[in-house]
Amino acid sequence: MTNHNDLNSLLLQLQELEKSKDYLSIGNTLDRRFDLIINNIIRKWISNDRLTNDERKFIDLYSNLQLSFVEYCVFDLQSTINNENIIELFRTCLFRTKQIDDLKQAVIFIRDEQLSNDNTNEEDEMLIYLMRMLDARSFTYRLCFKDLNPPPRNLNNELNLCLIHRHAKNYLYDMKFNKNMHVSYRHTFFIGCCTFAVALFDENRGILKNDDKKKYIYLLAKYVRIVLSEKNFEQNKSFLYCLRGILAILTNCVPTENWIHIINRALGNKNDDDAQLANPFNINLFSLITFRLLGSNIIRDEAIQSNSNDITSLVDVALIFLNKWYDTSRDLNDDDDENINDCLSLNEPNQVLRLLRSNKRSDENLNASQIIIPYIDAKYERVRLMAVSTLSSLMSFQDFKDLQKENPHMAQDIVKLIFDFIDRAVAEGSIQYKGISFELLLLYLLRFLTQDFFKKQTLPYISKIVTYAEQHHLYALKILCKISSSPDMKQDLKNNFELNEFLTTKANFLFGTDPRMKKIIEQIRQNLVSEQEKELPISINRNSRQAFISYCHRDTRQCDEFVQALEKANLFTNIWVDRNCMKDNMVDTITSGIRQSKVVFVLLSNAYCASYFCRREWEFAINKKIKIYPVFVQEDFKKEAPDWALFNIGLNHYYKIYKHDDLERLIKTLCSDNHE
Repeated sequence: MTNHNDLNSLLLQLQELEKSKDYLSIGNTLDRRFDLIINNIIRKWISNDRLTNDERKFIDLYSNLQLSFVEYCVFDLQSTINNENIIELFRTCLFRTKQIDDLKQAVIFIRDEQLSNDNTNEEDEMLIYLMRMLDARSFTYRLCFKDLNPPPRNLNNELNLCLIHRHAKNYLYDMKFNKNMHVSYRHTFFIGCCTFAVALFDENRGILKNDDKKKYIYLLAKYVRIVLSEKNFEQNKSFLYCLRGILAILTNCVPTENWIHIINRALGNKNDDDAQLANPFNINLFSLITFRLLGSNIIRDEAIQSNSNDITSLVDVALIFLNKWYDTSRDLNDDDDENINDCLSLNEPNQVLRLLRSNKRSDENLNASQIIIPYIDAKYERVRLMAVSTLSSLMSFQDFKDLQKENPHMAQDIVKLIFDFIDRAVAEGSIQYKGISFELLLLYLLRFLTQDFFKKQTLPYISKIVTYAEQHHLYALKILCKISSSPDMKQDLKNNFELNEFLTTKANFLFGTDPRMKKIIEQIRQNLVSEQEKELPISINRNSRQAFISYCHRDTRQCDEFVQALEKANLFTNIWVDRNCMKDNMVDTITSGIRQSKVVFVLLSNAYCASYFCRREWEFAINKKIKIYPVFVQEDFKKEAPDWALFNIGLNHYYKIYKHDDLERLIKTLCSDNHE
């Protein structure tokens, strides 16, 4: 057993380390000498022997220091120390085989221990010390799991079994039926610690995939709703600890493809009782997470000031949860036509995204964007990153307009923030920063560029974007294409030496065998050509009555239905749709098709307005003074977003084809216009 003199000597060292707050020294100091004593204490506890006061002090200090060292590296440490050195320090401090094995035995003991009648074990603080040690390893594994070889599989397997153990189920059922709102140490262990640990272990991504796990998912979602419905839930640290674990496991271990159709059906059909019963991720869950959790003043202030790593971690997980469920459908900025018919989500709008965009907190009339925007100022950069990610999809033109009144430099600040993160990802050499990949950072920027006033903020970074495009980063190329579509930026871009050199001498060599990249390069070049240079001699059949359909491929079904209605009315000699009329040179074919048409029908939806190809078609038709009919094909489409769409509609009449009367009105208008 433990030598008393050794224990006292090392206990004094632990006390000095705690006072020092020198976290890297803590990581370097907690060596095998401390491990030996901790392992003896754990084995003694498992044997149901009473621990001495000094032994309790020792494991209390040791577990707290171990967790504080890891939390410092996760939440506070800036990239001033070699990443490999930190990983090696984690490996030697936290993943020595003997201590992992003893922690595994402790998990088995907690899981299989029979509670005595007086529930004295419920008050055993050893569970807190062990949870700290497990949390330290969970955070470490999330931070650098690819570099931990071998990962702690045996420990993970035992934690995994805790999720489906009768203790865990009893705690979930107690909460479901409001039998017991008291959260014991064991409750916190099973519902908070184990869920978080399992969620962060990469090999567990599919553990809640099978049908027999559905009931467990319902119970976890119900737990979240019950806790967030409590009046002062923020003041209960145990509740917050459990919420973090549950949201992490619902994010990382529930497969999107199994649930997004169920979620979409339920959120899109609020009066469908069967759909609501089949969906644990209901409107109430998303609203509570957004407005009660992220909208809590207490939680927001704690997270922004980083006064509590537990709160910061919870906010991080909550933002990731929202990102997971609204980001399941194909990104609106992705105009790749390959495998277009194979993408199941193309004709299925993401109802979670619609819900977050439309919901408001009634007491202050705040929407999701206004609630999340303050988190951009958080000290922990992962929270800032996840806030940027969420806002890149949620914010509408009106949101930007409202928020810019308070912060006129908001667009500039967001673009600068994204490039700061991109620079750090490049500097670290791993092409990711705080677990966010380099490509995702570029995607966040691309999403913001649907709003015109964001495009100008990218001008100082054009050379960097060109460099990333040269390195075959697809989103960098799409960013160049997006900003080149802005008439206000055309001259600045044409004057940029790096961009011109890239387009004239490098692009053909770099992307000669990549049709997708070549297509985008061709579009950028076309965007930067003056209107006079674009004119091509063309013979126009004066007797032709051709109609051009400008639409986004996400709205293919609505397009086909509209074309059928036009054909039935027999008003045109030809209806130009790209799937039937496209030739080798896409741009020449489209511009020729528009110029030969008497009218252009613009099929408007959120997807249409997010596509730079669609926008160019519309603006080209305007420049050619061709009659344009704006047609809404999405029921909840708002013409105010984005701003350029509202500008293009102008004083034109618009029609909603999902309304039978509007479709008839359009046909009558077309008949009248044809007669004239």
